Amino acid sequence: MAFYVVVVLALAAGSLSADDASNRQSALPSLLPCDPNYPYRSFDGSCNNLNNPRYGQANTLYQRLIAPATYSDGVSAIRLAQSGAALPSTRLVSTTVTSNNSVPNNDATFITMQWGQFMDHDLTQTKQFTVGCCSPAGARFGNASTNPNAECLYIPIPSNDPVYSNVNCMNFIRSTFGLNLDGTTPPTREQINTLTHWIDGSMIYGNNDATAQSLRDTSSGKGLLAVSIQNGKVLLPTNPALCTDAASCFVAGDSRVREQPLLTVMHTIWMREHNRVANALYAIFGASKTDEFYYQEARRIVIAEFQHITYNEYLSVILGPEARFPQNNGPSNPAIFNEFAAAAYRMGHSQLKSFIQLIEADGSESPQSYFLGNSFNTGTFRLLNPTFIDNALRGLLQTPPQSVDDCFADDITSQLFRGTNALGADLISINMQRGRDHGLPPYIIARQTAMGNNRSNKLPKSFKDLKSTHSDEVIGYLQTVYQSVADIDLYIGGVTENHMPGAVVGPTFGYIIANQFQNLKTSDRFFYSDRSQPISFTEKQLKEIKKVSLARIVCDNSDGTITQIQPKAFRNPAGNDNTPVSCASIPAIDFNKFYGTGSPSSQEDNSD
Repeated sequence: MAFYVVVVLALAAGSLSADDASNRQSALPSLLPCDPNYPYRSFDGSCNNLNNPRYGQANTLYQRLIAPATYSDGVSAIRLAQSGAALPSTRLVSTTVTSNNSVPNNDATFITMQWGQFMDHDLTQTKQFTVGCCSPAGARFGNASTNPNAECLYIPIPSNDPVYSNVNCMNFIRSTFGLNLDGTTPPTREQINTLTHWIDGSMIYGNNDATAQSLRDTSSGKGLLAVSIQNGKVLLPTNPALCTDAASCFVAGDSRVREQPLLTVMHTIWMREHNRVANALYAIFGASKTDEFYYQEARRIVIAEFQHITYNEYLSVILGPEARFPQNNGPSNPAIFNEFAAAAYRMGHSQLKSFIQLIEADGSESPQSYFLGNSFNTGTFRLLNPTFIDNALRGLLQTPPQSVDDCFADDITSQLFRGTNALGADLISINMQRGRDHGLPPYIIARQTAMGNNRSNKLPKSFKDLKSTHSDEVIGYLQTVYQSVADIDLYIGGVTENHMPGAVVGPTFGYIIANQFQNLKTSDRFFYSDRSQPISFTEKQLKEIKKVSLARIVCDNSDGTITQIQPKAFRNPAGNDNTPVSCASIPAIDFNKFYGTGSPSSQEDNSD
């Protein structure tokens, strides 16, 4: 699961020689000439920055916020402990520091978690090498091979593990690595983002021309996305060649669309929103415009809606009122920060809960409720039930997520992608192992960067120096498994921090997330609120876009039984300022005003 998807028994299994690390990089993707007058985004992210056309392109490197990479050999071998010994097994760290307790965050709604995963699938996906790891070859669990492939970085399972028995190896394959944007070889291993590095709806539309075209319905001339009609409902298109369950083999711009049912619901809502917008535009212009115009204009508006909701609603819940966004002014390299992709934005895994509660239209718990562990990659059949989408949306809007802390659902600490296998994987172990593979800095280095290097904030020298950011209980667990405070992995150190006031995360992850979203905003020539470009929205159009909210998106694209909703969808529907109201009272874009058409009164309203 990439929301966001070891004491190594033989350290050499995870290391490469300098020669290996410099001659096995993936090639740069092809680059077509840029048309500076083209008003729409490319699908692969190129040509956003006309001076540096590869900035943000799919299949190019992540960048580092807290440089340099921390490889023990300076090239690719995973970090060692401060003592020079191997780091503790990430499985041992996971079972020692985390628990399966339930601590809800009653200030937020569960749709906060789901937005985070949907957003992550717009921004990050890291490709792994395709090699065997545990024995027998290709097994997810088993015995560690005595001569593993160089790209195998398996996670050792301690002999007294509370869940896994008769195995000592959890499969883990290293990420592929690549070249700098100018074609030169980086001095250390640098990983590749297979997606575009922009907030551009690539999970809806795809990150290359071929995928984008495969998801379109060009027969109507209205610029629509393809759909399937099942049980009277408009659902995502299907590709039966990919799955055994043909009816629910849904496809979208991101291949992870079927990962779990609530993610599929979010994809469905935004596919419907594109078609709703395209149809609204067709109602204004009719046959005077082309299918391509309607598709690209609707895509442009939908991306703007998604950006506006993210920056106007979602980030305030995650980062709280004290978030500090850096005052950098683009254009700069938009590439996703490795610390964001492989650690900070995986904080959403702690928001997951085991029991997914659905709510019927009458407010009662739905019998369609289910356990997450039973639905990884196999649960999309649930959307075929005509009432599932609305019941799922009510559940997302009315139930809380788990707090971001040291508590995780066992569905992801031992049942991840269990399928028909007796054993499922541990996502927390995988997150830390991915951080080691990617050469992320130790937690205390990132913490120091986030909190400022000054006299009142010294680099922690002992575990007791973490008291300003961690509970005594968590510090005790960390001290049990790590030899030194300097050894703590970024993911486990960051996810267990005390929260900033009114925020979901602590200061270290807050710093990384704030820097990431600021950079995504200032480096994007097409960012919805940028008024400096020839392709920018007009002031009148921007005024309409700013009416959009997640509440409005849900009202417009549910199956019709959601007629009331809290205006702040990411917040608990309680209290005087967020009581559910009629959908009819939630502001919406007026497309006649957006394009300056309609009655004289609407023209007059649009002139202020």
